[in-house]
Parts: sequence; C-alpha cells; structure tokens
Amino acid sequence: MKILLILASIGAIFLIGFLVFGILAIQDKYEPEPIHKEIQIVESENESVNNTKLILFLENPLDLQSFKKLKDIDYTTTGVSNGMNYHFHPKISDSIFYTYNYPSKNFTDSKRIDQVVVFKHGKNKHTYDDETEILIELRVFNKDSDLGKANLVGLSKTELESEFGTDYLTLKNGLAYSNKNKVLIIGLTDSIVNSFNYIRLNTEKIDNDLIGQIIKSKTIYNTGNHCTSP
Repeated sequence: MKILLILASIGAIFLIGFLVFGILAIQDKYEPEPIHKEIQIVESENESVNNTKLILFLENPLDLQSFKKLKDIDYTTTGVSNGMNYHFHPKISDSIFYTYNYPSKNFTDSKRIDQVVVFKHGKNKHTYDDETEILIELRVFNKDSDLGKANLVGLSKTELESEFGTDYLTLKNGLAYSNKNKVLIIGLTDSIVNSFNYIRLNTEKIDNDLIGQIIKSKTIYNTGNHCTSP
C-alpha cells in the first residue's frame, strides 16, 4: 500500500513538473521579442561643409600680402589709426594699428573706400611690405576680384547661405556670421550684399549688442592721418 502511495506521489510530482514546463514553453513561444530601437543622429552633410567653410574663411579671409602686391601703391593711402575698444589687441609693446585705403577707380563717395586695418609692431611697422602685420579688420564696399574668396559684394543672400550656412544673427539690414573672436557683418540691399565688415575681436562673446556697437562706431570711425600719394 505504501509503495502505491509513493508511486502515486512521484507520478503527481512528474505531472506537475510537466504542466509547469508546458506553460513556460507556451509563454516563451508567444511572448513578443523585445524591440531594440537604435536612434542615429545624422548631421547634415551640407551644414557641416558650410560650417567648415565659414570657420576657414573667418580664420583667414584674405591673403593680405598677395592682395597688397596686386594694388598700385601710388593709388593707395596709408596711415596710423586708432584701434577700437573691440579690436583684437595683442599685448606687444611698440605697436600700432595701421590702415590701408584702397579707393576704387573713379570713386565718388569717400565713405565707401575699401579699408584694411592691421596690427603692426617691430622695426618694419611703418613699411608697406611688413609681413609680420596681423589682419584686424576689412571694410569692403566694392566688388574686387583681387580680394579672392573675400570678394563678397554682389552675392545674393542665397549664395551667401549656400557658402557659409544659415547659422547667423539677423540684423535690420543684414546678417552676421561669427566664430570664436571673429565676426563677419554683412550689409544687404534687396537681399544682395552691398558691403561687409570682417573684424578680429578682443572677445568671443558676440551678440546683437556688440554688433550694434560696431555698426554705430562706423559713423565716427577714425582712420587717422593718411599720407596720400600723388
């Protein structure tokens, strides 16, 4: 009798085990597989390229020495100028800010003469051929193929955005690109570039207030006493 009870108990245990195993197998069969979502952030290739172009342009918008060699020195005026408080000013003694003025042929408006402002120091600071000077500012109002990649006047806003992207500050009559301590302020008329101002600044904090200060200062900008060539 005891043997029968033992066999019955063993059978019951096997039956329960079989039922549990069957239930788990059915759950495993019908349980949906977990979904693994991989979110891939893809940066716009065009925006990345445009940003690189902008950074490279702001770092070196003009081959200054080559540009100066293309100009007729007898048609160029130069002189010591007063640096603005927002200008990049290296802490080098015996230094000056210097302005080169490049009037277009048959110009009629003296306020729209293209200018290049540089920082000069050392024994060659009063010479035109000084190769140690640092480009501080460009003020350009005219088309000029001698400017190379900085020949921006006449471009449309669409062409500008295609070249440098759309990450800019919007101004009343223009826009401003920037990177670190360099800014490119573009003047627009009917969505066409009519002038631009490139500046190497003494700060990397560039906002509408600073841009407004720069634009306002241009009405009283002092280029110093110029030595006009005959």
